[in-house]
Order: sequence, then structure tokens, then C-alpha cells
Amino acid sequence: MRFPIFVALLSLASCALAQDTDIPTVVAAFNSANIPTAFGLRFSPTSLLQVTFPRNPPYTFSSGTNVPRDATAPVPTFKLVGATDTGPYVIATVDPDGGSFGHVRHFLAGNYQLDVNTGALTNTSAPITAWFQPTPGAGNPAHRYVFWAFKQSPDFNQQRIVTAQTYIGNFNLSSLASQTQLGDPVAASFMLVKQ
Repeated sequence: MRFPIFVALLSLASCALAQDTDIPTVVAAFNSANIPTAFGLRFSPTSLLQVTFPRNPPYTFSSGTNVPRDATAPVPTFKLVGATDTGPYVIATVDPDGGSFGHVRHFLAGNYQLDVNTGALTNTSAPITAWFQPTPGAGNPAHRYVFWAFKQSPDFNQQRIVTAQTYIGNFNLSSLASQTQLGDPVAASFMLVKQ
């Protein structure tokens, strides 16, 4: 009877330890994976983005971690660690390894508000692009799935560059950020997923 409890506690502890803890380590992981160059974005984060898949137990990862595809099914939740501005924020998830599909948008939503006491980002509006579970082709190398957090510009909700009907492939995040005055990302994280 004690063994299952021990396994559950060990699983919870490993998930809690698997989150990013400092900005220089995240920047080094991003640079090592060539992510800023792949996106054409300047990456000088001021906060940490914690991404969690709400499972039992919850699955949280640190930047550059291999994540089992089945763990990525539920819509992730987000925390912004170290931020004091309550928002709003925009969250975008993009796979830059889509091959002939180009960069593939897996999630895009604005209007996230920060609870400065817990770091939780919450949103009550519909996403522009609903969560699309990572699905790299069978036998392909792991794809990089990058979660970006931007401070939302005042006119972001009026943009029509990306809508719910816009094709998710050939997505240019740096162009969207520029055209909607999002500026540089304030935080980001990424995971590696393969079939």
C-alpha cells in the first residue's frame, strides 16, 4: 500500500523540479536549440514562463525537455514567474520544424491576466487558435514546440492578421509581433516532442 503513495509523491516531486528556475539557463537552452534565429526574434526575457499540462499528476517541464506526446493532449496552463505587470499578455505556441508546412501555429490567445500572488495567467476569452496537440510525423526527429509570452499591445484584439480561420502553417510569429506592436517576448519555454 505504501509503494503506490511513494510513486505518486516521487512523480509529483519530479514534475515540480522540472520547471525553469533562472533566465540565463533558459536563454542558453534557446540559443543552443537555435530558436531565436529560427523565429527572427530578439530573446531577452524578463520573466520565466512555466507551462503545465493538467494531468494527474500535472506535467511541467523545463526548456529543452523531451516530453511524451501523450502528456501534451490537454490544453496547457501557464504561469509567469518574476513578472509584476498584471497584463494583458499574449501566448503563442509554434513548431518551427514543420517541414513543408513551415512554422506551425499550435496555439494563440490574448487577454491573459497575471495573478501577481501566484504567477498564474488566466484567460476568459476564446483563443484565436485553439490548442492543437503536437503531432510530429512518425519517425521524424523531435520537433521544438516553443511557447512565447508577449505583453499585449492595446490594439491586439482588433488585429485581423490571424483569425480562427487562418491556416496554421507557414506562420510568421515575428511578423505578427511586429505588425501588432507586441515587441519582444517577455518569457518563453520550449519542449521537444516526437511520435
